[in-house]
Amino acid sequence: MSEPATLNGLKDQADGLRELFGQSPPPVHVVCCPSRPSLALSLVSELSQSLVALERTVMWVDEIDFANREQWPLPCKVKFDLSKTLQGFVDLDQSVTPLQPTLWYGLSLHTARIQDSVQTLSDRLMRSGVEFDTIIVSTAALKAESFKHYGARIHCTALTGCEAAELNQTFEWLAHTHDQTPVASWGLVLAGEAGTAENTVAWAEEKVKTNLGPHVKVLGHIDTSVANLPLNSAWHRWPELTAKLTNQLLIH
Repeated sequence: MSEPATLNGLKDQADGLRELFGQSPPPVHVVCCPSRPSLALSLVSELSQSLVALERTVMWVDEIDFANREQWPLPCKVKFDLSKTLQGFVDLDQSVTPLQPTLWYGLSLHTARIQDSVQTLSDRLMRSGVEFDTIIVSTAALKAESFKHYGARIHCTALTGCEAAELNQTFEWLAHTHDQTPVASWGLVLAGEAGTAENTVAWAEEKVKTNLGPHVKVLGHIDTSVANLPLNSAWHRWPELTAKLTNQLLIH
């Protein structure tokens, strides 16, 4: 996989650190909405564009299967599932595609089934000829078995409703992920209807701290329920939250 011409000469703070300390494997940022997986697609799409605008090079790994996409299309034609590369059956350039000069995409529907130890995606990207800053994964619940195949530094962010059933589903995903692989940081975005969100969010935040501990950060609130969030324009209404989530990707 050759380096895009538009990357030649790109210099930023991350490049300076690489020159001083050498290139390190890109971190893996996992985004999940357990009760409505398609929202992870729209959020990762938005965050990827924010990172590209900040001159970061991004690998988007998409684990959302077709039954849960709510007709959200694939952003490009896919030759092979990313799992085929991780298992050594095809080269990296056969399973990932550049959407833009600094944004790459790979569909990864079967990686969770890999039981053997394989060379991680982050290690493969380091030898790709492109200096990637981050891997961002849009995932669904119960697919945490795949994360260890992407890299060693895993950061998880969950979008969750504030109702008890939604929170419990999110807690189950967090616990399942914790059982499968070490996680460096946890973040939550809470979604609740306007007018009732304040009390519900306060209750949800307390439940988060009680169940998961103070190290889990509540990154923000949305005054719309998960079920009512529009896919195509959901994140345009909350630019401050999107900026905060983008910053989380930059500092980890």
